[in-house]
Amino acid sequence: MNARETIMDALCAQLAKAKFSAPINACDTWATLSRRLKLWSDVASADQPALFVTEHAENIAFASESLPGKTTLNVDLFVYISAGRDPDSIPARDLNLALDALIAALAPPPGSDRQTLGGLVTHCRIEGRIVKDPGDLDGQGLALVPVKILAP
Repeated sequence: MNARETIMDALCAQLAKAKFSAPINACDTWATLSRRLKLWSDVASADQPALFVTEHAENIAFASESLPGKTTLNVDLFVYISAGRDPDSIPARDLNLALDALIAALAPPPGSDRQTLGGLVTHCRIEGRIVKDPGDLDGQGLALVPVKILAP
């Protein structure tokens, strides 16, 4: 397996390429991208949309005792958007724009059927349940996006 930090650096570089199809808080990409998670109350509106890349688990599976294990890195992406309190705005729109940008950033490159982060991993993809709270009531939007990375 390639070094975990090399994989995480490549993942963050890939996520930094995300471009929104319409501005979110006057930004066309992340105002903040960090591997150190913060509470949304500690992230100023001017620093949003924000993307926090966290690692909290990994799984190692063995097909046989004579073969090396396969490691799956479980990464969680926390997306924060400042939804504001304008009653005519639709905060879910900004979350959807951010999610579309993440999906596009992690899409396989042209001519490939999977995202390998430049050949470092077998696959890297959004996989699982995405939790969304657009911030209709409190003005702070959040999405939690699970990413699975199979590192041979």
